[in-house]
Amino acid sequence: MMRVIPAIIVVASMALTACNGKNANSPSNSNTNDNANRPLVFTPPAPIKPQSPPDPNFVACNPYFPLVPGSLKKFSLVWPTGLVADATVVVDAAQENGRKVFVETMQIVDKAGGVNKAEKTVRKYVCDAERVQIIDEITENRIDGKENTVEFKFRDVAIAMLDPTSLKRKGSTWTYSFYQLFKSPGQLPAAPEEPVIISFESLGEEEVTVPAGKFKAAKVVRRVGQNQVFDYFVPGLGLVKRQSAEGTLWELKEYSGVTPAE
Repeated sequence: MMRVIPAIIVVASMALTACNGKNANSPSNSNTNDNANRPLVFTPPAPIKPQSPPDPNFVACNPYFPLVPGSLKKFSLVWPTGLVADATVVVDAAQENGRKVFVETMQIVDKAGGVNKAEKTVRKYVCDAERVQIIDEITENRIDGKENTVEFKFRDVAIAMLDPTSLKRKGSTWTYSFYQLFKSPGQLPAAPEEPVIISFESLGEEEVTVPAGKFKAAKVVRRVGQNQVFDYFVPGLGLVKRQSAEGTLWELKEYSGVTPAE
């Protein structure tokens, strides 16, 4: 999410420069400033949808990370800068190399005026008994017309979610790591030499209220260096809330194809 913040700073700086450079005696400068101060036109991409309806007989390998093919979830997303967006997450199933793969597609579309923001992330998961393993991730991002792509190359076995028994045990920990490959049009790909290491810790159960309802959730803290993100997972629904230490907030507002466990 932090990729949005530099774009906001750049746009704000441009607006300030235009205002400070205004010359009342120069019509051309006035026209330039008028154009600079006009709201950016943003045409959102077509909404994503699951490829098929959910199977009512489907049983997830992990209720806290259900990955139900045909399911759809919508989140409200707010950054500390005030930027607001809608996030939609859908799940489909596929067969790759003889195993069932769950394909989760996430689309983020900015709905605040002044900044163009569109992001699409595709993650692939497989079940490892009751654990969920992430095997691939690609993010395509567009901010104010500028595009970039990030590919994630996971090292060894990357467990995205522990088995339910371990998850509910307060103090359970796990980690995974990956390398990143950054691509931008007209530039050479960039691949940092050092991997990113993410550590997780289960903090026990906690009641959480979001627009979609009130639930008892497993709370997990995710750490990357000094940065912390708190995730709330509800059995049957999966993620319902995410809040970072610097203030970025995700909240589930509606869902279909998944049902909270009683």
